[in-house]
Amino acid sequence: MGVLISRPMRFGAINARCRALKSTLLGREFYERALLSETVGDLHQMLRESAYAPFVQEAGKEEIESGIDRAFLKLYNRSTAMLRAKERAIFDLFFVERKMLPGKKVLLIGEGVDNRAYKMADIAYIETIKEVLGRLDRGEREDLKEIIGSYFDLLNLYTLVRLRVLYRMEPEEILPFLVPYGLGFDMKTLGAVAGLSTLTEISALLHDRLGEAFGSYHAFRQVVNRYHITLLRKVWYGYPFKTSVIFSLLRLKEIETENLKALVEGVHYRLPAEEIETMLVGL
Repeated sequence: MGVLISRPMRFGAINARCRALKSTLLGREFYERALLSETVGDLHQMLRESAYAPFVQEAGKEEIESGIDRAFLKLYNRSTAMLRAKERAIFDLFFVERKMLPGKKVLLIGEGVDNRAYKMADIAYIETIKEVLGRLDRGEREDLKEIIGSYFDLLNLYTLVRLRVLYRMEPEEILPFLVPYGLGFDMKTLGAVAGLSTLTEISALLHDRLGEAFGSYHAFRQVVNRYHITLLRKVWYGYPFKTSVIFSLLRLKEIETENLKALVEGVHYRLPAEEIETMLVGL
């Protein structure tokens, strides 16, 4: 009974705030307007009319990008401040250490190590995730396993399509780059995808699991991101006092951050609106 009482007390205010912040996520209308921007200054003005206003004081490309990052960092710190150490650990692993992993791999490549050593960096990271998840209560663990697993599904499918279809690498060359963790796509399935060479073939194999077909790289990105975002949104239903709600909000805001930076980049380099739109996901 004590746990049932303490969870609403600990998570009540933060979950209410998360639900309020979720309603401020930028929607399709914002991006449709943003795609009409002729300069980064136009984007800056739009952001000054949003929740990003305190963070984007200046209109330069780098200043806007830095402000977007600061907005996420402040949200992250405020949202995780009340978590216990065992809860905070999975947040830091996913949102902080995950972004440091590519740099660690680059250092490994610079040292001239083979693919097995490169792979060990992924394995060590995933084993730590499993260990940290294992310390959480079952209900929390299952929600977070779905979110994190679907993210690595997305990442692995990106890697497969990019390296196999776009760069024409051989299956055995691709497999070392896959993360040995996921939700709906195990290594056997990923190995089968690696044996295919066209998006049409890959779409036919994955259609049932992803729920949609795709015939272009842009469509592929949209489909796999919808798969991931559907699972992010799933945790908002049911019992409200749980860390997975906070985790989902942060991941949704992280996707928004990536979309905004893609917009800034595209407008800065004067790419056509149609091309910039293909860089955005989850709309």
